[in-house]
Amino acid sequence: MKNLLRVLLVAAMAGIAWLVVQYSSLQPDYEFSVEAASISAPVEVLFDDHGVPHIYADREADAVFALGYVHASERLWQMDLLRRAGAGELSALLGADLVENDRYLRTLGMREVAVKEAARFDAEAPDSLKAVLEAYLEGVNAYVESGARPLEYRLLGAQPEPFSTRDVYCAAGFMAYSFAIHLKTEPVLDWMKHHLDSARYSLLAVDQTGFTRIPNATPADLSRLAGRVSRLDALRPVPQWLGSNAWVLSGERTASGEVLFCNDAHMAFAQPSVWYEAHLVTPTLEYYGNHLAGIPFPVIGHTRDHAWGITMFVNDDIDLYREHIDGDRYLHGGEWRDLAITQETIDVAGGEPVTFEVRKTHHGPLIEDSLSMWWAYTQYPENRIPEAFYGFSRGHGIDDFAHHASLIHAPGVNMMYGDAEGNIGWWASAKLPIRPDHVDTKTAIDGTDPANDPTGWYAFDRNPQTVNPSRGFVYSANNAPEPRDSMRYPGHYYSGNTRAAGIFQALSAPKNDWTVADAQRIQLDDRSPVYAENARRMVAMAQAAGEEVEPFLIGWNGEHGVEDVAPTLYYRWMYRIIEGAMADEFEDAERFEAWHRTIVSENTFPRLLRASDSPWWDDVRTPEREGASTVVAAALRAARADLTAALGADAAAWHYGKLHTVTHRHAMADVPVVGEWLSVGPFALPAAKDALNKYEFKLKRDVDYGVFSGPSMRIGIDFADVAGAESVLPTGQSGNVFSPFYADQAPLYHNGLFRKQRMDRADIEAHTTAAARIVPN
Repeated sequence: MKNLLRVLLVAAMAGIAWLVVQYSSLQPDYEFSVEAASISAPVEVLFDDHGVPHIYADREADAVFALGYVHASERLWQMDLLRRAGAGELSALLGADLVENDRYLRTLGMREVAVKEAARFDAEAPDSLKAVLEAYLEGVNAYVESGARPLEYRLLGAQPEPFSTRDVYCAAGFMAYSFAIHLKTEPVLDWMKHHLDSARYSLLAVDQTGFTRIPNATPADLSRLAGRVSRLDALRPVPQWLGSNAWVLSGERTASGEVLFCNDAHMAFAQPSVWYEAHLVTPTLEYYGNHLAGIPFPVIGHTRDHAWGITMFVNDDIDLYREHIDGDRYLHGGEWRDLAITQETIDVAGGEPVTFEVRKTHHGPLIEDSLSMWWAYTQYPENRIPEAFYGFSRGHGIDDFAHHASLIHAPGVNMMYGDAEGNIGWWASAKLPIRPDHVDTKTAIDGTDPANDPTGWYAFDRNPQTVNPSRGFVYSANNAPEPRDSMRYPGHYYSGNTRAAGIFQALSAPKNDWTVADAQRIQLDDRSPVYAENARRMVAMAQAAGEEVEPFLIGWNGEHGVEDVAPTLYYRWMYRIIEGAMADEFEDAERFEAWHRTIVSENTFPRLLRASDSPWWDDVRTPEREGASTVVAAALRAARADLTAALGADAAAWHYGKLHTVTHRHAMADVPVVGEWLSVGPFALPAAKDALNKYEFKLKRDVDYGVFSGPSMRIGIDFADVAGAESVLPTGQSGNVFSPFYADQAPLYHNGLFRKQRMDRADIEAHTTAAARIVPN
């Protein structure tokens, strides 16, 4: 017995020692001293009170090497997921559950483009650009080769692999995948176009200019594709771009007399946060930037002389083509052409490799049996995204910035600009295809007719853009641009967008003393005038049917506080109205659910309320003819019953914040024990999708207002004090759960507070929490 006890004691002590070693090795090291052969002189890294690295070096390449090293030390897991998503290689790390996702992503062609563009970059890129990108990758790989293994790899029993130029293009390619809004919308619109009468279809918030004639034969049903894309996106542990707000005021409109710059880019929430902030200083370069995982150049940022930001253009950069397929060939222009067929192999952790075919027409890959996808990202002959973002942080002056904005081909983005010389500007950056006027880009196109194909690309000077307007501001909130020279800009914009209207209205007021604090109040505005107007109509229609409406919804002004009850009832009632008016036409629940998740459904809802005589209100399954008031009143009763079941019978306790919450989910959120620990939240949130403080959730059958996207940061810069710029991240700088900077900004972010983006050396030193060095060996 004594011997057994000794054995157990030794085993217990060994286990404890192993845990101590593991725990110690997982702690972040912010006071490292590293030797590197590829740097020419010592580099100093000061970490401030929020874990932001301030990198001081004698040479740009050395500073960027250090950026790669610290970026990997904090976000290696995130960097790996992003490059694997762009390459369709998630299964090799995460196993068989991601095979369908990888097959889908691989079919879209981002990996193929990355391989081609990496080779072109190595052969043709300017030496200055190539040197900086290579330095970043050397820094990342120096950390990978150090043997450090983040917790996620240990849980999987996996090893991180080195990064290459191809991986930078894979990460950029997944950023371009934000076009997924089209694949979640256009297949459903295609079904509606071919199955509904014109009275119903004409009410939809869709630009119908140039619609082609509806054929007599009913084409294949594409609507399931929208649901499939939504399902795969929900399963993928990598966030997407989903909106954004930005505006820039000229000095004539500000209290300081200098340009005021604001941006909050909207993305799906995740943990760690999307952006990694870093401040680089050399004798020839200084910038403070927001970096995406695995991309060395800041997508958003500022120097002491200029600032740049981004929103999504939401232009229509894909077209779906119905192809006539016969075996391994397809019909086009009366001739049979051979499909381009390649074999792809997906490696699967813990399983056998999966091999499949990618089949393509000249339009693009077949994403369904007879449906191809033309995509500007893969069709445009050059991919100069890294060069564009390199130039934003290294260029000088507004003309230089406009040149680099012209290099972006996809995804379409609105580039926002302001500088210390008083210039402001906005450019819709994308390569816009020249499409025949008769083509309807919102639904599937006949792929057999060459007259339906794009014929080229517009020059950048045809893109929407505004520089130094007399009104004294530029703005963007994913709204449709004004036509230029009668040119069409098809897209799935936020039509009737109250975010854009709210920004325009606020900035158009006779106010010429704007401050950063004023701008932050706009960023945090939780009201939606559109929803308030919707509610007014809903109340009037219900009362016309003799239904008593809760007093708190009568006269609701569209505010969305966490303690409010009006928005709680409004959203449930809205869902039940859409269901009551439209579900019967869709023939099955899955197709209806795919429809009401689209932006077109949301944009159509105000039109539906205004059209009380629309045939949508009639239930086609009954012999009676239902009217709008009857449907709206019945929907209110159903909404009450839903909320009573979910929150109790006391309507005064239906607080919005009980349902409208966010949890910043880690990729391993569903793993027992550790998943909840790795995620951050939940937090009750105010506001809504169409408030300026945009928090987005999807209406669904379940009573669930769980937020999945919102501002990925909030930035405000007054060029009178660039070093006093303020921002905030949803959680924190670090992706290491053991770091004090893993979630330290969450209380600030969720309470509408901000912190400095420090640039002055004395200020940085006063708030330094750790210092590190990288020296030549």
